[in-house]
Amino acid sequence: MPRIVTLLLLLSIAFTAGAQDAGYWNNDYNPGGYVTPGAVIASDNDSGFFYYNPAVMALHPKTSVSVSANVYQYRNTRIRNAVGQGLPLRSREARIIPQLVSGTILLNRKNNLTIGYSLINRPILDFQATQRQDKKMNVLDDSYSPGPEYYIGQYSARNNQTQTIGSIGAGLKLNSHLAVGITAEGQLFNQDLYQHNTSRALYNTDTSIATPPVAAFQADYDLTYWHVGIRFKAGLAYEAGRHHFGLLLTTPMISVKGRAILNSDILISNVVLPQVGIAINVLANGRQTGLPVTYKMPLSIAAGYAFDYGRGQCYVVAEYFPKLSHYEIVSPRNESFLRPDTGSNNQRTQEFLEFSEERASVLNVGLGWSYELNTDITLLASLATNNTYIPRRPGDEEYAGQAPYTLNWNTYNCQLGGQFRRQRLHLRAGLLLTYGRTGQYLQPINFDTPTDENLLNGQQIRVAASTFAIGLMLSYIHNF
Repeated sequence: MPRIVTLLLLLSIAFTAGAQDAGYWNNDYNPGGYVTPGAVIASDNDSGFFYYNPAVMALHPKTSVSVSANVYQYRNTRIRNAVGQGLPLRSREARIIPQLVSGTILLNRKNNLTIGYSLINRPILDFQATQRQDKKMNVLDDSYSPGPEYYIGQYSARNNQTQTIGSIGAGLKLNSHLAVGITAEGQLFNQDLYQHNTSRALYNTDTSIATPPVAAFQADYDLTYWHVGIRFKAGLAYEAGRHHFGLLLTTPMISVKGRAILNSDILISNVVLPQVGIAINVLANGRQTGLPVTYKMPLSIAAGYAFDYGRGQCYVVAEYFPKLSHYEIVSPRNESFLRPDTGSNNQRTQEFLEFSEERASVLNVGLGWSYELNTDITLLASLATNNTYIPRRPGDEEYAGQAPYTLNWNTYNCQLGGQFRRQRLHLRAGLLLTYGRTGQYLQPINFDTPTDENLLNGQQIRVAASTFAIGLMLSYIHNF
């Protein structure tokens, strides 16, 4: 087998990634988060909050400032049999998370011209897990290593993603029923991704040999990058008596700047392909810094409707995101990687190591409900989807490549809380709950079935996985 074909094969095995960091509506500030202040498309009859639809500010204008935080958040993600039977990957996160500072300033009561600003810190994912297999197995072909071999496999993964968003917007009331608004949003996105995979077996040889040959496969991919981008939002808000409508158009992301550092290492040693009777030995290593980054977000259209009933309100919202065609987030340069780095060996380094994604179209929907116990206390609840945007191909094959994701299933977000009002201050507290599961998670490697024919990576199968998260949110709003 030509060396270049072998390398293509091993890369497709080593760095195949799935993707619920692959969802637009995380359970904090999204249009379906009815409990979190300001996260609405249609008016919720309150004021002093700003985050999503800037037009809502002009319907019930005030000068105010608010601070919100997930005082505590816990997430448990478990991928059952992730790298073999009884070998799960499990990640637990527990942390205190500052979330949002926002405010509104009423400039003109004649047309309710209101300025809003916000700064939000959103930890998207902090997944870390390791697993290991150490046992005697019949890994290598009996033609050159008869009987079971001493086998060791090890897998480690880390994926940390954070997002910081700063917004400034303005809302203007056109008449007694209609308001418009526009927002400029700057976003800083950071990701630290690491995947490590080793699979090794000792040859069965004459027992008098103290150091028998080792068949080995090792792959490392370590990428850190940041990206700054800008988006704009244009909103409409309309209300007539008990009926409230909202419409929001968000532009695609405009990339401003980004930089990445990439380290990668591949080693195949003494792996004999029985069908051709030759040993595969491959060495590839590279480190590149200052790589440009392009991170895309598609156009989105959101619409919301709220209806006042008696002592409360019902709220429904939907947001549509069109697909994104395949693009490269990070494109490595064609520098030294496959060794020896002579001839044409460097011409495909970029193709081997590129960090890319594509997204399917997504529709998310949410429901909200409020009920006033009295003039001071209001109960709040919401339920929303967070559907994955990983494309599904014929045969249910997932997108393969060096992708930015770890979790690849739909989740559902629930918020339960209440608000206490007293003169100029509002206090809001709530539980943020997320749950999702799948039976179709594709293993990154299978330590149960490593053979020389699959380069000691095993035959990947689909397994069950789930995630659960709970957070306590507190918000303080002061109206001037």
